Amino acid sequence: MIPYGRHDLRPADHQAVLEVLESGWLTGGPAVQAFEQDLASVCAAPRVVTCSNGTTALHLVAEAIDAPPGAWWICTPSTFVASIQAGIYSGYRPVFVDADPETGLICLESLAGLLEAARDHEAVVAAVVAVDLNGHCVSINDLADLLDLYAVPIVRDAAHSLGAVDADGLAVGGNDRVLATALSFHPVKLIAAGEGGALVGHDDEFMDRVKHLRSHAMTRQPGTPSDYRVDAVGFNYRLSDLHAALGRSQLARIEDKLEKRRALAAVYQEEFSAVADLRMVLPSEGTLSAWHLMSVLVDPERRWDLIAALRDAGIGAAHHYPAAHLQPVYSELLPGLEGTCPGAEAYCASQITLPLFEQLTPQEVKRVTQTLKNLL
Repeated sequence: MIPYGRHDLRPADHQAVLEVLESGWLTGGPAVQAFEQDLASVCAAPRVVTCSNGTTALHLVAEAIDAPPGAWWICTPSTFVASIQAGIYSGYRPVFVDADPETGLICLESLAGLLEAARDHEAVVAAVVAVDLNGHCVSINDLADLLDLYAVPIVRDAAHSLGAVDADGLAVGGNDRVLATALSFHPVKLIAAGEGGALVGHDDEFMDRVKHLRSHAMTRQPGTPSDYRVDAVGFNYRLSDLHAALGRSQLARIEDKLEKRRALAAVYQEEFSAVADLRMVLPSEGTLSAWHLMSVLVDPERRWDLIAALRDAGIGAAHHYPAAHLQPVYSELLPGLEGTCPGAEAYCASQITLPLFEQLTPQEVKRVTQTLKNLL
């Protein structure tokens, strides 16, 4: 079976973890700080705060924003549910904005309507969560131009897009118009630390608050090592040195990883260029994608049969993601959501994930594409 994704562990990764095991620091040690410094360099940002996973990264942002309970947490349904649930953890109201049916990325026209509705109803908007789906970049400056009119912050969910480059030439994380950018180091992500996440930001005051909340909002008292003060409800969201060392070792190869993924994506694009019943989900012009997932769109009536047939042929096709606003948990909280985000619903109903990872070969890509073309 060719899986849709697979992490790539090398001897250097094993050695990095062994060095931590022998160092005497399993958590709270120098590996975390070194990883944060390297991430800051890759993201062209002054501040990075690591944490236990991508979901806790988003939750820390939601808590640090400190908007009132019931404030709107706006997000597209074409994402993993963590993008929405992080706001609910902090007492915010999930509000779903439509997405482009071709890319699954946020639809600015739909967002403009929601922001006007919020203004009309005197609702506070805690943040708009911009999700970089598949590793493809949201148009951050266009989004920021719109949100500046309403003084609403951008939270960027970049779990898929570390290493990507926006249309303005800035690395993901490098645009100071974004309040915070959340990263994930789940095993199937570009940088696989086992588990882990991080927040990238430019606002020192905000990032200090995030870092404070990450570790129980606890402050050590100078000169009294065993004494501390807790001034807020914080969390145990720290990243261990073991995860940080593995992530840092992986991060050292990020350019090689990106180059391989982009080359494989080019093979996919060539193979699918003349297929009428299939559309590749492509990045916006002028951007460089991180190509986390290889997504294609097909007739929704055939989608599940095609996934099953691909799996029968030894190809680990998958689906990312079911439309979040149609999940039972949200339909109970906010009934009547079906049909409210037609673009996102169309995208999610049509999407198939095909294999894409660094060890995949061009020959295997051609096997995948030929199998799917035959099925179509």
